[in-house]
Amino acid sequence: MVLAALAHVAAGCNPNANAISIVPLDLQQYSSCSTYCGAFVSKNVVCIMCRNVNDNPHSSPIKVVETLKHGEVTAETTILTCVKMMREDQFCDVCILAGDSEGRIFVWTRNTDGDWKVQSPQSDNQAVSAAAVSALAASEMLTRKIYAAAYSDGTLAVFERREGRNVTRLHQLEFGSKSIMEAVDMMTLVHGNSKTQSILLAAGGVDGKVHLLEVTDSVTELLELSGHGDWIRSLAFEKHRGEVGDTVLLASASQDERIRLWKITTSERDAAMTRGSENNPLQAISRHLLYTGSFDALLQGHDDWVTSVQWIEHGSALLTSSMDNTLILWKRAPDTTELWSPSIRVGELGGNGLLSAGLLSSLKSRLDLISLGFGGQLERWEQQPAPSNSFLPSISVNGHGAEVSDLSWSPRGDYLASVSFDQTARILAPFNHARNSFQEWYEISRAQVHGYEINCACFVLREREAISQFVSGADEKILRVFEAPDMVRSFIHFAQNDKTAIAEVPYKTDLQARKVPHAYQPELSLTNKPPQSEKSIVDNDKDNGYAKLCDEILIPVGDCLSHRTLWPEQHKLYGHGNELLSVTSSSAGDLIASACKSREEEFAAVRLWNTLDWSEAQQPLIGHKSSVVQLAFSQNDQYLLSVSKDRHFCLYERQQSPEQQFVLLEHVKAHKRIIWSCSWAPDSAMFALGSRDQSISLWWLAQGIWCRACAPVCFEAAVTAVAFAPCPLSENADLLAVGLETGAIQFFTIMRGRDEHAAVICTSAGNVEWKLSPSSAVLRLAWRPTICIDELVLAAASSDSSVRVYAVDI
Repeated sequence: MVLAALAHVAAGCNPNANAISIVPLDLQQYSSCSTYCGAFVSKNVVCIMCRNVNDNPHSSPIKVVETLKHGEVTAETTILTCVKMMREDQFCDVCILAGDSEGRIFVWTRNTDGDWKVQSPQSDNQAVSAAAVSALAASEMLTRKIYAAAYSDGTLAVFERREGRNVTRLHQLEFGSKSIMEAVDMMTLVHGNSKTQSILLAAGGVDGKVHLLEVTDSVTELLELSGHGDWIRSLAFEKHRGEVGDTVLLASASQDERIRLWKITTSERDAAMTRGSENNPLQAISRHLLYTGSFDALLQGHDDWVTSVQWIEHGSALLTSSMDNTLILWKRAPDTTELWSPSIRVGELGGNGLLSAGLLSSLKSRLDLISLGFGGQLERWEQQPAPSNSFLPSISVNGHGAEVSDLSWSPRGDYLASVSFDQTARILAPFNHARNSFQEWYEISRAQVHGYEINCACFVLREREAISQFVSGADEKILRVFEAPDMVRSFIHFAQNDKTAIAEVPYKTDLQARKVPHAYQPELSLTNKPPQSEKSIVDNDKDNGYAKLCDEILIPVGDCLSHRTLWPEQHKLYGHGNELLSVTSSSAGDLIASACKSREEEFAAVRLWNTLDWSEAQQPLIGHKSSVVQLAFSQNDQYLLSVSKDRHFCLYERQQSPEQQFVLLEHVKAHKRIIWSCSWAPDSAMFALGSRDQSISLWWLAQGIWCRACAPVCFEAAVTAVAFAPCPLSENADLLAVGLETGAIQFFTIMRGRDEHAAVICTSAGNVEWKLSPSSAVLRLAWRPTICIDELVLAAASSDSSVRVYAVDI
């Protein structure tokens, strides 16, 4: 039985203001050295973040430890728009809420076994709205949980959940299109010594007003607090639980570049108060309480929209983010409650603005800030020890912001490249923590930041050269060849304790010996160019764009990772008539093959390139009539396999002639629908095909003829990716991974007889657990190169914008 453990998840956050929720909460369910940080939404999954606190004295990296799927069938364009995580003190657990762009609400709670259970209030014909969910809030009462959801059509809905029961809708209000709510928050009020409780709900949005409502067994509208001159983007109560008689501060952030603080006072209702409040617009009465609202303070300091506000340090400080790309920490002046001033301003010059920010829990008694950028990137700033107390960029959660189209391992398996429709190529590498004997993965480079969606990529193995070369193809007619900068090579050597190679590549010591510096991209250009002078290299090294993993290793973070880790472009390959779709390299590294999008036989040809001088190796290989979606050389480089939308595969065989290195050997219609993927077995005597007709087929060389090895294996969904493990299980057995359109990943053992006349048996060997698999189509599977069956690592790219790395145990 094959078991797969999730080693790493790389995923970007959806670029929505409420797409991240930070909660300072210790959670021991994952490990004894982990701290729960929060959650964010990526495409249509919720990613739960966790912090490792014991592995690194310099920094405490955060990572995604689990992803939550709602399991409902949605359109490809549907995404989760907001998330809210709360601690349920009464139930002693955690609850996660999420809303999507089609108006659905999902509530995750954990059962006694620690597994997540999802509920959807609208599943019983109780749909509130078809508009996107813009904001969520949650609070807790004695016997139930109250949730609020704001929709982009002006609807505000309140839900309740009692222990052991499903989530039900309590009330619904229609504010209309002129009062669309963009922010909501709630707090619980305890009525004296009685067990009576109520919820104070604040909502704000397009009309620039803060609407206060009371939630008991029904919902009562209370006050409207006016003052802002533009949309309200965020609301936050000073505390989430209080007693009647307390004065609570409510902070509101607006597009008018200001933050307003409001005082909300509650008291028990009596007849005298009722008579006195009838004509007071800042007072309102409910069944049991009298509410009084008043303006307290105006905070000015941002130069653009204020997008989020969060109370920290028990209400003595306030954290705000803005589209001016800065975070400001506001502190109350001593001995006063009305005077506030900005004590810290954190951010980077330029940028596209910040959508949200929060304070991560920390065991170091120092502030640890995280922000969500306008492009969906999550960035962190950690406060340094005294006496400096300054903030420096720190290691954060990184990942693609759109569909991941291809994966490729470096020839030695040192690092993994992924390319995406977000127009970037990213490099993931493992770091071996010697003290604790475990491995973590980090994004160490952005090899390419392009202007087109990148569709394919591969590494080129050059046996006589230590430098890695990387080839990518995008929605343009050009193949681009990049070379790994010394910074990447140095990190790999140090991170993997490669003492023999450290001396060969200097690391931030001898600048004169650098062979390949990182590149830069000029304005209005798509080409990564090396620095024009050595001074620019030195200046970049002195910049505070790196975080320490250990005493010897620095890792680029923040703006440095985005703009100063580009790989220099060495060559451009011209010849294709349409946008590039697939590329692969031979095992020896002497050839690469590429194909482009096509509806005509003329452009469906496969082109071969000589990597010694990057010229075309021969005339294009014909055979297909439509787009070739994947190419693969056999391990012995004797064959080149291509699969296409025309439902055929073409098998080309290598010749001795230098003018015609490959010729067409087989052209077979193998499936009823498009063939999405192909892969060679390690011995080059068998290959697998995966098709949209929900099946895989195995082909092998028997008595000198390529034929079907066994009957097709059928699945419940389209097969979108197949990959043979790099080494056999035994002399006559191989391991095959299969990825489906649903996100499922399954494993099969392929048993062959000792001679060509024996039958081939394909047997199910297990699968990746549903909770660990992607939420949508697996677009590519790639095994890490290895010769040891005990060290199998599988990477999966998905249309849910994630890259997942699994440790596979046989």
